[in-house]
Amino acid sequence: MNSGRLFVAGALALALVCSWSPAASAQQDQRRNKKYIATRQITVDQQTGTLRLPTPEETQALVDNLIALTNQSTEGLQARALPSGVVTVDLQDRFEQVTIARPNPDGTSEVRCVASFEEAADFLGLVEDASQQ
Repeated sequence: MNSGRLFVAGALALALVCSWSPAASAQQDQRRNKKYIATRQITVDQQTGTLRLPTPEETQALVDNLIALTNQSTEGLQARALPSGVVTVDLQDRFEQVTIARPNPDGTSEVRCVASFEEAADFLGLVEDASQQ
């Protein structure tokens, strides 16, 4: 094994654990408590095949999934030192890039790789429901 890679992996893992901030977890909780609306037709109607705005239920399910998929909270992550001296952290499927697509009226799709809920929401046209404030 390359000791340079081990050092980098250990340093990254340690930095992730040491940089934990309750703000990331609090941000996720705030998003869960907000309602969002779709401003783009991003749902293909199963019966007609045409694009439409998602229903409030579909929008909420999409938001819930995006929040989970773009989780960047370090809450609960623990560093573990290996006998070699390398420090590892199981990221528990967090800090992932997520590939999402939105349909176009001509039947094609636009695809984007995002790392945050904000990027995903912007791409899909999801905005906070102002009537909920």
